[in-house]
Amino acid sequence: MNKRKPIDYTLMYTALDSLVQTELPEVELYFEIGRAVCARPEKGAAVMAAEYLQANYPGDRGFSPRNLRRMREFYRAYADTPELRALALKLGWTQNVAILESCEGGQERAWYL
Repeated sequence: MNKRKPIDYTLMYTALDSLVQTELPEVELYFEIGRAVCARPEKGAAVMAAEYLQANYPGDRGFSPRNLRRMREFYRAYADTPELRALALKLGWTQNVAILESCEGGQERAWYL
């Protein structure tokens, strides 16, 4: 049986609150949420972020655990390549998810972008 360890996510929750309240476009917001989740070393940070966002922003969609894990991977894929990140931020979220999930490496992603 999986048990949650008592971990303090207060700093991550504060960062998520400030991000959601900004007027960032959707894909940029998701990139920044991915950055906030990646800042946490715990395996369940994406799930905890999803639960927090769903509970505190019930009118907003797109905060499922699966989507938060995608945001984390989106951040990891483009954090070190600003030129590819700029191209990815011009696409919609669905297109970015398709590229992330179907491409195996950075060169293939770059070609599709």
